[in-house]
Amino acid sequence: MLRYVFWRLVWIVLILMLIYVVIYFSTSLTMLRMWGRPPYDFREEFAIAYTRFVIFTRGVITEWHWGVTGLYDYDVWDFATGPMWLTMRLNLLALAIYLPLSIILGIMSALRRNSLFDKSVAYITMFFGSIPHFILVLLLAVFLGVRTRILPMQFPAHESADTMLIIKGLVIPMFALCMPAIFKFTRLVRGEFLEAQHDDYLLLCKTKGLSNKQAVRRHAFKNCMVPVLPELVPTFLMVLGGSFFVEIVYGIPGAANLLLHSLFAGYRMDYPIIIIDIPVTMLLTMFYSSFGMMFALLVDISYPLIDPRIHIGSKATDTR
Repeated sequence: MLRYVFWRLVWIVLILMLIYVVIYFSTSLTMLRMWGRPPYDFREEFAIAYTRFVIFTRGVITEWHWGVTGLYDYDVWDFATGPMWLTMRLNLLALAIYLPLSIILGIMSALRRNSLFDKSVAYITMFFGSIPHFILVLLLAVFLGVRTRILPMQFPAHESADTMLIIKGLVIPMFALCMPAIFKFTRLVRGEFLEAQHDDYLLLCKTKGLSNKQAVRRHAFKNCMVPVLPELVPTFLMVLGGSFFVEIVYGIPGAANLLLHSLFAGYRMDYPIIIIDIPVTMLLTMFYSSFGMMFALLVDISYPLIDPRIHIGSKATDTR
């Protein structure tokens, strides 16, 4: 296990370094070409970008200094820490909602197969889960925020907002983020439990005196969760990508809005020149990349907690 985690961390660092290099040179060369004058000399542009890359990287490694924003003249780390933490909390809160809720709904639907509850869960989750994140949050904001005013029409980001208003402001983005994931996991868990009900080990448990609920809770649950875990990483990344659009549409001051403004910092419709705020773009790109990779590592580590027979990192011939 420790060896596996070590090498996974090594590969994560290498991949992040590759992303770091590619993003910096692509944005820097784009800015040099956009603001340069012909004739263009790629070697000269690359030399300038390389010199800036060395200075920037030295500051990150030695002082953890990610530069200064080009628009507001703020320290990038202090400027982006708040939005990054907000985006992280939103995605972790969505995970804490859609994962247990979908597991419960999937198990209850499997135990009540073809009942009114089973069909209602299937139709409701399919309806809302089939709508993309950004369209769903827009529809909810229009009907629940603008027309009926049941919920805030945008996220209450001002400092004077009370706790209840912030909770109400989380309803629409959480619903938009969670419904596609709930639709996916509910179907998956339901199918696994329906298949497990006919397995020999579960029938043996019932013949030994265990009730259906006891057999499901003690034995079927862990076995059915093993096929669900591999889908957790792509679903989390899907929700993470959806949160980018949800934050922009609903006005959440997270990393998505900051990244969008850093990529199109000086864009104007009547003046087609784009100014890329490279330091902010670098930090937020590394944040999104490292957040997804570390979550994938945590999911892999959790396999032995679900089923102790699984040995992460062991070879096929390992008989432990």
